[in-house]
Amino acid sequence: MKTSLILGSLLIAANANADFLGLTAEVGTFSPDADLWAADTDTTGTSDMDADTGTYYGIAFEHPIPLIPNIRLQGTELTADGTATATYNGTSYTDADASIDLSHTDYTLYYEFLDGLLWLSLDAGITLRDYDGYVDISDDKTDISVVIPMAYIAPYIDIPGTGLSIGGEVKYLSYDDSSVTDTLIKVKWESPFLVGIEAGYRQHEIDLVDISDLDVYSNNSGVFLGINIDI
Repeated sequence: MKTSLILGSLLIAANANADFLGLTAEVGTFSPDADLWAADTDTTGTSDMDADTGTYYGIAFEHPIPLIPNIRLQGTELTADGTATATYNGTSYTDADASIDLSHTDYTLYYEFLDGLLWLSLDAGITLRDYDGYVDISDDKTDISVVIPMAYIAPYIDIPGTGLSIGGEVKYLSYDDSSVTDTLIKVKWESPFLVGIEAGYRQHEIDLVDISDLDVYSNNSGVFLGINIDI
């Protein structure tokens, strides 16, 4: 009972910091390098991949209602092409054409635990990530369709008088032998005219075991650049 009261008080205090309605949005391009390992479960494979530059976007709605979380929707286009040597769907391939699509949509529910206190902000919550892609080796295609719950945390610090803020976001899940880690470091500049710019570095690493009868590992890391709006 006491624990429940303490948790409820923390959540109320967190949302009390958001004392008005707010809307933020961003859109830009993500240009990663890519590694891929994909094969039948318990077999081996290697690849040489070149990632495509993709688009990312996000929109968040914040409100002052206690206990009800804020909402954030994000999406990333994430594809790569190259060659692969692997045992895949019962067939062995050598230097075969390969492509992977790990595009995904994130649905995040979060609370503002700090909002401008000593120029600090801290959001935390949970993300449901919906992967809707595929692995294709020599025209042998397997869909990757899975929804994954992930912990979400986003600390930022504002630099007074500059419109600049520096921070990052981490989304993470580990279960059994699988894991997904998505980390970014971001610098944002908010202009007096609502529209600002942002840039940073993002690392997306996915290691899934027995997804659609496949083991899939991919590491996509690189820079991103975009614009943002804060209303």
